Amino acid sequence: MCDNFSFFGLYLSVFLMKHSLFVPVAALLFLLASCTKNSDSNTETPADTLALTYSVLKTLPHDQEAYTEGLLIYKGKVLESTGLNGKSWVAEVDPGSGVHTKKIMLDQQYFGEGISVINNKLYQLTYRTGVGFIYNATTYKQIGEFKFSNAEGWGMTHDNKNLIMSDGTEKLTYLDTANLSVVRTLTVTNEGQKLKNVNELEYVDGYIYANVYETSWIVKIDATSGKVVGRVDLSPLTEEVRRMYPNIDYLNGIAYDVNSKAFLVTGKNWPKAFLIRIQKPAVANP
Repeated sequence: MCDNFSFFGLYLSVFLMKHSLFVPVAALLFLLASCTKNSDSNTETPADTLALTYSVLKTLPHDQEAYTEGLLIYKGKVLESTGLNGKSWVAEVDPGSGVHTKKIMLDQQYFGEGISVINNKLYQLTYRTGVGFIYNATTYKQIGEFKFSNAEGWGMTHDNKNLIMSDGTEKLTYLDTANLSVVRTLTVTNEGQKLKNVNELEYVDGYIYANVYETSWIVKIDATSGKVVGRVDLSPLTEEVRRMYPNIDYLNGIAYDVNSKAFLVTGKNWPKAFLIRIQKPAVANP
């Protein structure tokens, strides 16, 4: 159930956005925090891995042309990066309509990947060219580029000190923001086994949340040890969208809003995005 105040606040916010009146994304996300829907956990992972539950706070529109590679919320703005040669861009997203604005288009030769913002600089990876781009996070003007030695660039986030990138393996690479050199690498493990296909990333309070490519899982990784300490199965969301749109691709894209403590998630070429809250299962009284 949703209380009446939350619904009123939501529709008022969407109304204002449709009429070009400024409403901070953070304020919209805060108003969404009362509508919930629970999910069952995935049983394909080991039983002693902590299964996290989630609640759907709101369903939002998403640009179905967006082959999502990166998603983040920065200073109340939703930013999204997309992939595919000739269709790669970084853009602001209007959460009320899903429309992309202020696009940064990549040249045809580049397949865009993950993004992250730190120190008012927007960093973007590319897939197999070993090149990353740096933009002013306010004006979106390109101010530099960098090279990385990983065979592929996938997801990106930061821990308020270093950039953290994935490359499709079990390895996370930490980059110094001063010169983009490698500071350390971290191996992601699940029950003692290397977890490959670690994709889009989001750092939250000492943990890295990550999409696992070609699945509907988001895993919660201890940023010190690399161990998976929790996972949430979002296959009900995937199935919900696929029933209406059979040609969607995999779940990918995870952004955290510090004000509402909720995650915005979507997928490649999905027409929907979901604002969810991830939590531990309730513990029954003995």
